[in-house]
Amino acid sequence: MALLNIKTDITEVQEALAGTSKSLKSIQKATLRIAAKGTANTVKAAIRSSDLERRTGELLKAYTYKVKKSGDEANVFPKALTGKDSTIFPKAMTLSYGHSGPTKRAKSWFIAPRSFVQAGEQYAEKGQYMDDVQKYIDKELEKYWG
Repeated sequence: MALLNIKTDITEVQEALAGTSKSLKSIQKATLRIAAKGTANTVKAAIRSSDLERRTGELLKAYTYKVKKSGDEANVFPKALTGKDSTIFPKAMTLSYGHSGPTKRAKSWFIAPRSFVQAGEQYAEKGQYMDDVQKYIDKELEKYWG
């Protein structure tokens, strides 16, 4: 699946920022924003390092993230860059996960998968964004007690 859904545990961040005027919702949104941005950047870095042809960069430009207003979830996904019907989502699925099956022209074919979406999944699962979250906490604490 080319859509990554990110949920984080923010209890440590919340405890560190308990003495500030930050609300739980704003802390949660900021933490998710950091995780989602890092995940999207990891996916883009994996696309850059893959052996895909670089004709328009449509796939590279398409990956973005969005944090829900409720602040409980963030999504990283390929977004159509034009208002017209775009084929970016099937392209992302095919290129990241591979595809096999016959067509009218060929009896059988297979597109070898690249692992750029999986690189984003691993980044989010391993919590590699926690260094950036710590920088955010330090910056916020410096504002209030600096």
